Amino acid sequence: MSALPEGAAKPLNIARAADACFADLQAYLEDNPHAEVPDDILASLHMLYGKNFAKALEVVDGGGIVCFVGEQTGRRVYKVPGRRAGDTYIVFPAHYCACQSFLFDVVGRGEAVACKHQLAARLASVLGRTAVSRVPDYSIAHMLLEHCA
Repeated sequence: MSALPEGAAKPLNIARAADACFADLQAYLEDNPHAEVPDDILASLHMLYGKNFAKALEVVDGGGIVCFVGEQTGRRVYKVPGRRAGDTYIVFPAHYCACQSFLFDVVGRGEAVACKHQLAARLASVLGRTAVSRVPDYSIAHMLLEHCA
């Protein structure tokens, strides 16, 4: 493995680029609460997430994303609706989703940065499109255990 020449730009990790896009989006919406998402941020997110970006927007538009916040720890877990009525997935936007696409495309093959549910949870959170429910921390643990069974 060769070192980069002095002064050369270091390769940008896709996850860091996505984090930067979301930080820009959040800052923009805080300064302009009723504005639409700027086209350059939409284009960047689409470039980073590919086909999952459009699918995530559909999930956000469909509504039903709930963010559960632990009363003591402040931990956040999302329930994101699936394609079929009644299907929901437990999601930690940056780290995990209970769907098959996460398992196969993100973890297994490394073909995607995140599944559509992870991206939808993150988008909905930044856009203020989630229902927020404060719950005891043991409720979050119980939700996770239900999905493991």
